[in-house]
Amino acid sequence: MVYGIGLDIGGTKVAAGIVSSDGEVLFKKTVPTPEMGKEEILTLVKTIILELIEWADSHKVRLEGIGIGTAGQVDFNKRKVISGTPNIQNWNGVNLQEEITVYTDLPVFVDNDVNVLALAEHRFGAAQGYQEVICLALGTGIGGGILTKGELIRGAWGGGAELGHMSIDIHGEACNCGLRGCLETYASGTWIAKRMQKAREEKGLPTNVTSRDVFLLYQNGDLLATQVIETMIHGLSYGIVNLIHLFNPQVVVLGGGVMSKGQWIIDLVNKKISTMGMRSLVDSVELKLSELENDSGLIGAAMQAWLYNKKA
Repeated sequence: MVYGIGLDIGGTKVAAGIVSSDGEVLFKKTVPTPEMGKEEILTLVKTIILELIEWADSHKVRLEGIGIGTAGQVDFNKRKVISGTPNIQNWNGVNLQEEITVYTDLPVFVDNDVNVLALAEHRFGAAQGYQEVICLALGTGIGGGILTKGELIRGAWGGGAELGHMSIDIHGEACNCGLRGCLETYASGTWIAKRMQKAREEKGLPTNVTSRDVFLLYQNGDLLATQVIETMIHGLSYGIVNLIHLFNPQVVVLGGGVMSKGQWIIDLVNKKISTMGMRSLVDSVELKLSELENDSGLIGAAMQAWLYNKKA
């Protein structure tokens, strides 16, 4: 059995753990992402990694390396965040490999957070047995990961598959990437909450609601929440059909915090896309909920410790 440390650095939380090569999470901890940004996050990452190394030593677990999945665009070869995410302050240009190898001799690997989610779902989760896979992670923002013939599509240096910033309405809401009507402005947790807040403000109602509140209100038949969810499903369905047209996948896996207990979202999208797009492409695609849920990111991050050590 091979073991690695995995860290999943997202806009709202950092999840870390020790993972075996059969996908078992032996030890795990989750903490909120520090709001101050780069320096505070790097300090937190160091504390967590040293704690995990100490745990591994005390339990006689031999670690092969450290794998990190982070929000933002990552130069896979340089192990460096090229362009961060607005959801994490000062995250541009961070070379995580250099920062971490200062205090450990373990090899360090860095990739985009949804790329590693896709690796985990392909090996251990909802995409097992498929070679043509699209993963969407709906959380603070929306990230994407694509596998073709079982291998990740990275683009020129690793920035490929920014699926959340595919525009599906050029006259839509302004996105933080500079475009309008991006998929992220329809189906991310941030934008689900924003739409509900705006709708409630127009009605003179309290606006302190989260995306999770919107889901609960929707389940209870709230009219404004129903309108917000209909907009979300409409945008998400268009985005998924566009991706199906582009990549001809076998399966589309939806994960991330928004999709927690989200089979009802899968069901609504399946109903919507049954009337959309080219039937020859759309009908054969399975739409599935992440099977690894909140652990997919850290499992996929840790997988790098044994997948890429051989190639290093």
